[in-house]
Amino acid sequence: MMSVFLRAAERRKAAEGILADLQLVERWGRFGRPVIVGALAYDLIVDFDIDMEIYCPDLQIDHGFQVLRECAQNSHVTHAQFLNGLKTPDQALYWQIRYRDEENRDWKVDMWSAPEDYSLPRSEHFVEPMKKALTNETRKAILELKESRANDNTLACLSIDLYRAVLEDGVRCADDLRHWLQTHTTGQLTNWKP
Repeated sequence: MMSVFLRAAERRKAAEGILADLQLVERWGRFGRPVIVGALAYDLIVDFDIDMEIYCPDLQIDHGFQVLRECAQNSHVTHAQFLNGLKTPDQALYWQIRYRDEENRDWKVDMWSAPEDYSLPRSEHFVEPMKKALTNETRKAILELKESRANDNTLACLSIDLYRAVLEDGVRCADDLRHWLQTHTTGQLTNWKP
């Protein structure tokens, strides 16, 4: 049976292939500074999900539609979406692409574009502290808990809350996470870093 580390490595390789196929870093790079964040950035992929932030010197909705239009020409892209979140707590523009890979798996690519001087918590500032905080033990615990979460609604939570539970409070199993979720505030925009 494949280990949790090998499964994560296989998904990381697939995610990197999708980014290359869609040329997302290059396409967004014309309009701003794209940053890979989330599970791919810290090598903790369980869900078929890729996250990116783009910090733009001149934030324009038209730029994002240009990227989506170009990506939509790819035969693997099944869906593209936009949400203007400038007047929401996120204060950014949200873009999503759905991509069906060669294994017939549906991937979600979430992209947020924001002004370069964006003052809210940035996922890009979370990447290095997260990578430094991870050990083999905590990486294994997080991957196993993410796999459990995918099959158990009682473990539903944002990944950052799961990371906090493991890295700050020593959670290592599903029962401990379930208890932790009942005793901690979760689901909020946070400045927490490991």
